[in-house]
Amino acid sequence: MKYQVLAYAETRGTATMYETDDYNTAKGWLVGYVRDGFGGWEEFLINNADGEPQSSFDEYGWTHY
Repeated sequence: MKYQVLAYAETRGTATMYETDDYNTAKGWLVGYVRDGFGGWEEFLINNADGEPQSSFDEYGWTHY
C-alpha cells in the first residue's frame, strides 16, 4: 500500500510532498519536514493508496481518522 504526504495552502493549492509504502515512514518524514516550520504550507495530509485520509497535521497538531 502506498501513502502520500500532501501539503495544502490556500494561496498555493495542493502538492504531493512524499510517497512511501509505510504509514509510519510517512509520519516520520512529515515530522522531520515541519521541525523547522511549515515552509509556507498550512496543513499536511497523509492519504492511503485509495486517497482516504489517515491523518493530518496543522498548527494545532495531529488529527487521526
